[in-house]
Amino acid sequence: MADYQPEYKWHRTKLDDNDVPTDSDWPGYDGEVAVGRIQLQPHGPMKDKWLWSGHGPTTLKRHTPHQGYEAEGRQAMRKVEEYYDTLLANNGTGKRQWD
Repeated sequence: MADYQPEYKWHRTKLDDNDVPTDSDWPGYDGEVAVGRIQLQPHGPMKDKWLWSGHGPTTLKRHTPHQGYEAEGRQAMRKVEEYYDTLLANNGTGKRQWD
């Protein structure tokens, strides 16, 4: 299966100038709007799985699931982006911030 190519901007989390970003924590953005975040789980029963959590602008209609786990980081990004696109569509906007 080919790697998923993200549609939004993703970058490694960096808390401040002294923080070294890692490859295990990535937020995604549509302009200034946070579309979601993925995090590689280091411990516990979901160790080595990617937690994804969908976000988006303030809307009246939310939907589920808005978070879950995937085996690969790119697939977790895909889940976040699908959540965000559906969120926009369900609320009648369907317009990305950067379009």
